[in-house]
Amino acid sequence: MTIETINTSNPFDVFLERVIIVMVGLPARGKSFLSKAIVRYLNFVGCPTALFNAGSVRRDMQLTGSDANFFDDGNKEAVALREKMAMMCLDRCLSYVSNHGPVGCRVAILDATNTTRARRRNVLQRCHEHVKNVDPSVTVLFLETLADDPVLLEQNYRMKLNNEDYATKDPEQALTDFRERVKKYEAVYEPVTDEEASEYPDFHYMKMFNAGQKLISYGVEGFLLRKIQRLIGSVHLRPHSIWIVLTAQTENCRKGVLGGDSDVSGEGHEYARAVAQVLREREECARKEDFTKHGKDEMSTVTIYTGTKKAYKSLAHSVMRKLESETYLLTLGYANEICAGDLDSKSVAELEFEHPDLMAARRLDKLNFRYPGVGGESYVDLVGRVNEVTCLLEQSQGNSIVICDRAVYRCIKGYFLGHSIQEIPFLDVEKGVLELRRNNKGFTAIQFPVFQGKCNGRL
Repeated sequence: MTIETINTSNPFDVFLERVIIVMVGLPARGKSFLSKAIVRYLNFVGCPTALFNAGSVRRDMQLTGSDANFFDDGNKEAVALREKMAMMCLDRCLSYVSNHGPVGCRVAILDATNTTRARRRNVLQRCHEHVKNVDPSVTVLFLETLADDPVLLEQNYRMKLNNEDYATKDPEQALTDFRERVKKYEAVYEPVTDEEASEYPDFHYMKMFNAGQKLISYGVEGFLLRKIQRLIGSVHLRPHSIWIVLTAQTENCRKGVLGGDSDVSGEGHEYARAVAQVLREREECARKEDFTKHGKDEMSTVTIYTGTKKAYKSLAHSVMRKLESETYLLTLGYANEICAGDLDSKSVAELEFEHPDLMAARRLDKLNFRYPGVGGESYVDLVGRVNEVTCLLEQSQGNSIVICDRAVYRCIKGYFLGHSIQEIPFLDVEKGVLELRRNNKGFTAIQFPVFQGKCNGRL
C-alpha cells in the first residue's frame, strides 16, 4: 500500500470533513448575509466554500419577479416547483463538497428557507443517500436565523427591495408584496427543535436570534463545525466602520532593512500626522451618517488595534491625540508583521546576494513559503494568526482602526472583501487609510490617500 505524504501548513488540507450548511428561516432574517459571511471567512482561512442560492435557481428558470402567490402553500404546483429547485441546489452542494479528492475540508451552503420539517427531512434523506453511496465524510448542519426585533425586521425588509425580484417595481408595492410573501411562509413555518433533532442520530443545528443577540448549538463538534460556530458567534449587523492603516516609515525601512523594531523616521512622523487627520475626518463622518440613519449615536467608541512594535504604537498615539471619541488602544502580538525568522533585519540586497535560492522559492510560492529559523512564518501561518484579529473586528460594536504592515494589511483586507487565501499574498497595498463599511452583503471599501511618504515593510 502506498501512503501519500501531504506537505502543507494549512489544516484544512488535512482534515477530512465535508459540511453541507442548510439555512433555515423566514425571508429577511439574515440567511443570505450570514451565508456570505461564512463563505468569506472559510475561504479566507483556506477551506474551499461555495454558496448555492435557491432564489438564484428560480430566477435562472425565468421566474424572476414571482409574486407572493408563488410562495403560497396552497399553490400545489408552485410548492412542487420550489421543492424541485431546492433539491437541485442541494445536489449542487453535494457535488461540490465531494469532488475534492481523498482528503481536505470543503463546505457548501444551501441558502433557502427550508422552513418545514418535511423539507428538512427530504434534505436529510438525500444527504444520507449520498453518505451511503458516495462520500461518508459529509455532515449536515442546519443553521436557523430568527428575528423578532421590529427595527431589525423593517431594515431587512427594505433591503430586500434591492434584489432582482423587485428591481423594476414601485418600492411601496414591492414592500407590500414582500410582506405577503413572508406571511405565506409564516403560515407553514416550523422552527428546528430538539424533538426534531432527536429523531436522527446525526442531527446538528445552530440557531441565531436577532443577528447575534443569542446563539444556541446542538450536536456541534469536530474541527470544521467548531470553526463555523466561532464565526457565527462573532457576526452582528450593527453599523460598523473599520479603517486599515499602513504604518509609518521606520529607520530600518529608510535604510532598506527588512523587519526589526526601529524608530519612526522623520518622513514617517509627517505621514502619521496626515493619517491622524484623515482618521478624525472619517470617524466624524461615520458617526454623523449613523446618527442620521438610526437617530442615535451608535458609535461612541473607537478601538485601535496594533502590533507590539514601536512604529505601530507611535502612529496609534498620534491618532489618539486627534480623535474626539472615546478611544482604546489594544496591542496584540497577533497583529505583528509576518516573521522573517533568521532573515529578519537583513537588507533586500543582502537577501538576494546571500540567499538567492530562498528568495527564488518565495517568489515561486509566496503563500506557502516559510521563512527559515525560529519563528519564521508563511502567509498561511500569518492568516491563522491574523484570524484572531478579524474575529475581534467582527465582534466589535464600535468603530475600529487597525495599524499594521503590508502582509497583515493584505490579510485583513482579504478577509473583509472576500478574497481567498490564495489571493491574499498578492493583494494591492496602498499608502493611507482603507475604509471598510458594513452593508447588507458584507463590506464596501474606499481608499483615502494621505501624505505620499514611503510605507514601511517589504513583505
